[in-house]
Amino acid sequence: MFSFFVLLLAGHILADYLMQLNKFAQYKRKSLLVLGLHALIWALVISLILYWAGYFALWKFIFLFVSHYNIDRVKIKYFATSLPKWHPVNVTDQLLHILTILVTIVL
Repeated sequence: MFSFFVLLLAGHILADYLMQLNKFAQYKRKSLLVLGLHALIWALVISLILYWAGYFALWKFIFLFVSHYNIDRVKIKYFATSLPKWHPVNVTDQLLHILTILVTIVL
C-alpha cells in the first residue's frame, strides 16, 4: 500500500508540476479553460494510476477533476502568484490535493 501511495504522489508531482510549463502555469491564472485543462490532465494521470491498481471508478475521476479545479481556482482568485514555495497557502494547496487522492483510495 505504501508503494502505491508513493506512485500516486509521483503522479501528482508529474501532473501538477513537471507537465506544467511556466507558460501553462501563467495561462491557467488568466483562463478558466486552461485551468480546466490542467485539472483534467492531473485527474487523468491520477485516474490512470488508480485504474492500474484496481481502484478506479468514474465518480473518482469526476471528484478528482472538480476538486483540483476548485482548489486551484480559489488559490488563483484570492492569492498572488509570487508566494514562496513553502508559504502556508501553497502548502495547504498541496495538502488538499493529496487529501483528495487519499479520499479516492479510502472510499
